[in-house]
Amino acid sequence: MEQIPIEGCFGCGIDNQSGLKATFRNMGDGGVEGFFTPQQHHCGYSDVVHVGPITGFLSEVMGRLAFHKDQYYLTRSMSITFKCSVSPGVKLHAMAKIKKHHRSHFTAEASVYGPEGELIATGEGSFITMQSAEAKRVAGKK
Repeated sequence: MEQIPIEGCFGCGIDNQSGLKATFRNMGDGGVEGFFTPQQHHCGYSDVVHVGPITGFLSEVMGRLAFHKDQYYLTRSMSITFKCSVSPGVKLHAMAKIKKHHRSHFTAEASVYGPEGELIATGEGSFITMQSAEAKRVAGKK
């Protein structure tokens, strides 16, 4: 499955005014690559992006690995290590890959980089894959 935006999604929904508006693409090696430029409304302290949007970005890029198997997903758990702060307006780049895939869930790892290749954050997560009917309901499709 292609990396499609989902209407209203906090991570990828282009119509969600508070969201990340992140974009994603499948990589030839089975990984997923994502791009996100935080805005001022994503800040906690003055001119410092809050960890929440970066956490959401990591969740999205890892979870979207399920799309390679034509599945949807729900985030089960995540562990994140932040390496440095980020200012709004800085384009972030993330790469994710599957660590282990089971029939109903998978584990993944990802890293977020700044425009000069500096490491911003790393994450590991566990994700539940959904059956077709449940996935369509969650994604707002009939």
